[in-house]
Amino acid sequence: MKLSYIIREGIIGIRRSRMPFMISVFSVMIALLVVGIGVLAVDNGLKYIGDLQADYDLEIFLENEVTTVEKRALADIVTKYPGIYRMEYLSKQDAAALYNAEFGEDVLSLLDDNPLPSSFRVSFEDDYRMADYIQTFIHSISLLDGVEDVIFKQDLFKRVQGIMQLIYTIATAALFLIVLSTVFLTSNNLRLMILGRYEFIETIRLLGASDFMVKAPFFLEGGILGFFGATLSVLLIVALETALNYFQIIDLPVRILNHPELILGLLVFGVCLSSLGVLKAVRRMLRFVA
Repeated sequence: MKLSYIIREGIIGIRRSRMPFMISVFSVMIALLVVGIGVLAVDNGLKYIGDLQADYDLEIFLENEVTTVEKRALADIVTKYPGIYRMEYLSKQDAAALYNAEFGEDVLSLLDDNPLPSSFRVSFEDDYRMADYIQTFIHSISLLDGVEDVIFKQDLFKRVQGIMQLIYTIATAALFLIVLSTVFLTSNNLRLMILGRYEFIETIRLLGASDFMVKAPFFLEGGILGFFGATLSVLLIVALETALNYFQIIDLPVRILNHPELILGLLVFGVCLSSLGVLKAVRRMLRFVA
């Protein structure tokens, strides 16, 4: 009986205050839209910086005398090393072509023989892209037969990593402030919605309803409006990403549909934000109702 009453009163309450309800849904939608876009902007920004860091993290130069069998054995060892994201093999001919493209001179026309070594270009996964871990990898690989040298631009690597960490810290602080302002503004909007139901709350209290029976339908309303607001914010983000891709404005490497945890997070945050905001507003109003 209590559950059916809560559900019935929650739905009736939405019908009674359609306009305040829609305004509250809109406010939650805008708030979560800002949060969602902020999170995606940070992820995309860090992704772009990571891609610009280099096509590869380090390069393993091989000895000129290394055989094809030894190259395959080395390639197998490198690719099986934990944290390797990608490995690309450059032959002596590939190295000569890159030299020609960069310096505008044909190395084979200057020398009778190609002096450039073959090499492996290696990229690490994000979770393993740390200077200490890469140094450990370099030490292990340098001991293998057939490896002549390993080039790792550590200073540049650390500088880029520092920039990424700074951006992440600033973005985290900014998102935290956005979330706080979102909670504050949404709570005020929900409080205004509840003020319009003062007479209803006063009436059912006079009829002997407990605090739980008063709060529960409003809590349900808050959850529903939060779910609607969060769903609309997700749909708008998807529409925005689709438009950016359709008009070829920018190619986003990170999209919300590729991160179901972000969608779930926005839905849970929207429901909790609205439900708790409504509950807090009702609790304050009950202090003034006899």
